[in-house]
Amino acid sequence: MKLFVREHGSCIVLHLLQFLFLYSTFRWLDAGMVERNIAYLFLVSLFMLAVHLALRYAASRGGYRWLSRASEWEDPRGFMRMDAASPLFRAFRDGLARQYRLMQREREIALQEEQERIEFMNRSVHLMKTPVSALHLIAQDLGDPDAAADMLQEIHRLEYQLNLILTLSRLSSFRHDFRIRPVPLLPLVREAVNELRSHFVRRQIYPSVDVDEELRVLSDRKWLKFVIAQLLTNAIRYTDGAGKRVFVRAMVENGRTTLSVKDEGVGIPPEDLPRVFDLYYTGANGRKFGESTGIGLYLVRNICGRLDHEVAIASSPGAGTEVTIRFPASPPEGERNVTNL
Repeated sequence: MKLFVREHGSCIVLHLLQFLFLYSTFRWLDAGMVERNIAYLFLVSLFMLAVHLALRYAASRGGYRWLSRASEWEDPRGFMRMDAASPLFRAFRDGLARQYRLMQREREIALQEEQERIEFMNRSVHLMKTPVSALHLIAQDLGDPDAAADMLQEIHRLEYQLNLILTLSRLSSFRHDFRIRPVPLLPLVREAVNELRSHFVRRQIYPSVDVDEELRVLSDRKWLKFVIAQLLTNAIRYTDGAGKRVFVRAMVENGRTTLSVKDEGVGIPPEDLPRVFDLYYTGANGRKFGESTGIGLYLVRNICGRLDHEVAIASSPGAGTEVTIRFPASPPEGERNVTNL
């Protein structure tokens, strides 16, 4: 009703101005007649205005109610619930419905094209993994140990980049590809460290694991392992100097388990810290260390967010970097699937 009054306010004001104009004109022509019939003239004029507004409101009442609740819609198809006899509102509703159908069609086409690109990327990565495996075998048969070591290093770099691309493409289907359950933390950390053993040996960096054997966290094992491996890879990459260490620690604080990965590397400049989790952001270290892609930490934050883990980073130049993951308070009994994130 308020919306109707606001829209027709100018009509009411125009009617009053028209009445004043007619009143002044008739009074100038015949003042006596106007004085004797002023009430009658006003009521007749007001009656016609009231009839006009009543008919307009009856025809458009549903449309005005619909518009007044538009800010509360949660369903994008709310406009289809409008019920109004006004030709204007019916045409407005039909126009919105047509635009909605066109947008849905465009959205479906865009989603299909995006899915095709993701499938193509996944297939390409899997196809590239086959020659990488063949290169592993060739490197093992090389007679020159130094050449074999150099070749394996390049193969590992290629595998790392391929895994990043594959993981990035899988994020779109994340909700269909994870299971939340209690995960023993120590075996998972040891597995991630062992898979990176050759990287530790090559850089002469030593892992230090301090995780209680009884600790379990509520997470998905596969995705959490990727997160830990990514943090360890970053710690190795940005630690320059033999004999330094990478510390993996876990503790329970206020009922919540915290896992941290700390290195003794170059650290991150303060101006880069707010953006290290942004996609493709490499910062000053990325320009210094050419291997940086700006994808790893983005994936860490994205995956942790989807798993309901909190992730934080602390660093300063020359003093190393520490990334901390905080897990949910306590796992429920049994295991459960989560598909509504």
